[in-house]
Amino acid sequence: MSLSSAQLDAFYEVSRCKSFSKAATLLHVTQSALSQRIAHLEQELGATLFIRAPSGLCLTLLGEELQHYCKSRSMLEDECVSRIKNAQSGTMVGVIRIGAYSTVLRSIVLPSLSPFLIAHEDVRLEASSKETRDLPQALRSGEVDFIFLDHRLESEKVETVFLGDEEYVLIESKHVNRDNSVYFDHDVQDQTTLRFFEAQSQRPKVVSRSFLDEIYAIIDGVALGLGRAVVPLHLVKNDKRIRRVKELKPLRIPVYFIYNRQSVYTRLQKAVIALLEREPKAFLSPNMVL
Repeated sequence: MSLSSAQLDAFYEVSRCKSFSKAATLLHVTQSALSQRIAHLEQELGATLFIRAPSGLCLTLLGEELQHYCKSRSMLEDECVSRIKNAQSGTMVGVIRIGAYSTVLRSIVLPSLSPFLIAHEDVRLEASSKETRDLPQALRSGEVDFIFLDHRLESEKVETVFLGDEEYVLIESKHVNRDNSVYFDHDVQDQTTLRFFEAQSQRPKVVSRSFLDEIYAIIDGVALGLGRAVVPLHLVKNDKRIRRVKELKPLRIPVYFIYNRQSVYTRLQKAVIALLEREPKAFLSPNMVL
């Protein structure tokens, strides 16, 4: 069965915008014409692709599967056109869309990708920092193509690569003495501090949690003497403002690189996958001293 390109383009734009009106504007068609294309596609497939939820337009599971196909189709087409236009130069073009949690995005993902991005000027990076609880949905919805997580995704639809462990240690200010019962986390759902102390033989009598949403704000808060925090060692190993509380053992938290399983990958996707399966491991070495 051959699906209409116009119908697939209509579906893909709506799936990305989560809005019929916005998609119609981008495709330069009326909203009525767009709705008819989607309806005809659903009739041809015998499946519902969208549902209207209180939060807005959502993809069904079959809709998510078709979206992944459309995205791969679009990327392969873009790559083919680019290779034809740049046959002599061998230029690589495209967009790398990555979602990661804050402790690895700036300190691991960006350094791992920077030599590649410098070497390929026509490749763009779109990187977003998200909470770990939000990253799987970003991958499923097609918002990003690659994610980093601190746990495995049990799904046959994804490839999961273990990269190594972040070593979380307790830090405090080197220069300011203050009440050590205050501990920084990202938000009330962040269990890092509690997990750290659960792994210790002795726990503090009082743990008063305070919240700073961004990891580098947490480190700055510690350096200013506002409290303590449990953070990855690789983020603070060269920070002269703080010291590690060495009486407590580190907590190891795994880092996984995850992407959708596909039958065909573009040349850019293959290059990024090879790069991100290899380079981040150097930043997760356990042989760090603070």
